Amino acid sequence: MELKRCYEGIILIFFINPNIKLMKNSFLLLVFVFSLSIPVFCQNKINTNDLIGYWKPNEESSQLFFWKDIEGNLQIQEICGSTGEPIDLISLKIKDDCIIARTIFIPNHWVTESKFKFKDKNTLVRQITGNAETTITYTKIK
Repeated sequence: MELKRCYEGIILIFFINPNIKLMKNSFLLLVFVFSLSIPVFCQNKINTNDLIGYWKPNEESSQLFFWKDIEGNLQIQEICGSTGEPIDLISLKIKDDCIIARTIFIPNHWVTESKFKFKDKNTLVRQITGNAETTITYTKIK
């Protein structure tokens, strides 16, 4: 609390004392610049509502469909791009900055873990590890 009072006193001095106009302007500029940077830090948080829809890969790979079930839980379905067969979901974890999905492709028993992060609202980057290792970029279609 003492530190907070100290800052409040300094801020009060900046605005009351006209002899330190340069410091006041510098302080205001600093506050303005900091306030502009705050939304940039917050944009990396995953909003699951932004995932809902059909996502097309930028190369030959599986297609993704995200939706919410009747209880509001995020669901994912992955369809193999070469065979058209569904890829089975083992687990789905929603973190603050990403979605982690573990899947198994039954025909060859490949198990992979995918970490999905937004590049922007319509671009999703998927980092795959396990029996396949690659990074794929998806574009939201609908």
